[in-house]
Amino acid sequence: MTTTNYKTSDYLTTDEILRLSRYFRKEKNYSMSLLIEFGVKTLLRFSDLSRIKWVDVLGKDVLVLNEQKTNKRREITIGRSLRESIENTFNELKTTNKDGFMFRYTLQHTNLLLKEGGKNERIKNKHISTHSLRKSGSRFIWENNGHSDEYLIKLSSILNHSSTSITRTYLGISKEEIKDIYQSFDELM
Repeated sequence: MTTTNYKTSDYLTTDEILRLSRYFRKEKNYSMSLLIEFGVKTLLRFSDLSRIKWVDVLGKDVLVLNEQKTNKRREITIGRSLRESIENTFNELKTTNKDGFMFRYTLQHTNLLLKEGGKNERIKNKHISTHSLRKSGSRFIWENNGHSDEYLIKLSSILNHSSTSITRTYLGISKEEIKDIYQSFDELM
């Protein structure tokens, strides 16, 4: 009998995301740097990221696609900073084929590069993979909107989770964070 040693991906802090992105830029791997930003800011799975072509996003405000896993149609607003990164990367890569895929690595190779980047940037005690990008973007939204239930519900919808309890687990909301909530009552009386 074989056992699978499976560990779910961890989310990365904003600092860790920036360090990882800068690492790949320094290595002149502009495509990986863009993949990190794109994955975090669109909350897409790698199966969807790997199907995006330059023509789908260059000069556009919205990316429209059917998610591979769910076959649900998604319209994703491409913010100003991501649009600029797309344009800059397209130019840095000296790409002329707008019908080509933006990200040409396999899932396994991408995960290997992310793991190596994390090691080189001394990001410790984290299991980093392409799914870390989706989790990190989700966690960023939740944290920057006051840990609100409203955003938990919105994220649950975007991520296509069947319940907010799944989203809570997905975001890695720890027992310590829940404990902090109860300890805040100490200030009440």
